[in-house]
Amino acid sequence: EEDEDPADGEVVVALLRGGEEVTVKRIFRESGEGGEFVRLRPENGDHEDLVVPAEEAEVQGRVVYVVHPPRGRRR
Repeated sequence: EEDEDPADGEVVVALLRGGEEVTVKRIFRESGEGGEFVRLRPENGDHEDLVVPAEEAEVQGRVVYVVHPPRGRRR
């Protein structure tokens, strides 16, 4: 099961730009005239999706658990 590709809509950690950038987003695979693409969608709707050629996004793993303070908490 560990070797399976993440399903569309799962949250993944992905390397972009040859490992120069790391991102955590929902993944969706797409096909188009230019080949295979990966759409990386942020949870925050204020940010736009990233669409990159599939070979430029290296999935490192799935996010299975998140620990963070409640939203709106002041420090």
